[in-house]
Amino acid sequence: MIHKIDIDRLHCLCSSVESKGKIAYILYPMDMLAEWIEPAAEKYGVTIVVVTGMDWQNVFSPWAAPGVPKGTPDFKGESPEFLKLLQQKLIPKIETDLGMDEDVERTLVGVSMSGLFALWQWMLCDTFRNIASLSGSFWYEGFVNWIKSLSIPKKTGKGYFLLGDQESKSKVKKFATVGIDTHEILQLLSGAGIDVEFQSVPGNHYADPIFRLDHAFAAL
Repeated sequence: MIHKIDIDRLHCLCSSVESKGKIAYILYPMDMLAEWIEPAAEKYGVTIVVVTGMDWQNVFSPWAAPGVPKGTPDFKGESPEFLKLLQQKLIPKIETDLGMDEDVERTLVGVSMSGLFALWQWMLCDTFRNIASLSGSFWYEGFVNWIKSLSIPKKTGKGYFLLGDQESKSKVKKFATVGIDTHEILQLLSGAGIDVEFQSVPGNHYADPIFRLDHAFAAL
């Protein structure tokens, strides 16, 4: 059964399973996963919550930066505020309403800019044990250098990363660095002892979303 919960202009579609020990939150740019989440929740044995309605350009940007491509609005850097919203409002509301265990294992799944956000928050806190970053926007201004500057925290969970094999061929110069940026980040994380997995799949940035989500959930 699909539950609909609205929190601060965010729209959540939830499909719960009998076991209340695992939950995965998917930060998605459009409401197109309603037919997928119920069979996926049963298949993978995890409650799934799809969150939409975000100001995509800004809540997933960790700090202010110039817009990409050139001429698009600048990023406002509102990730800290959005993380607080997740921690203080959305997660408590969702997990109380769904009757999740107190020690529930959380996974955060992000795509594009929300894939960037997934890794950014993972480096700062342990709200989510696992993350999946599908085509994460690691080309973001200063992000690789930020990871390099960190004392990377120990993680007991797993990080799953996926990239389309055509994404580094983007005509936008900044976007075209994403393959190099992703592999550099993976080396830094694995060098710090974090369990990471990477998959290259056919297609460009937003190709075959269900196929890619299934790969992520199978891996995690």
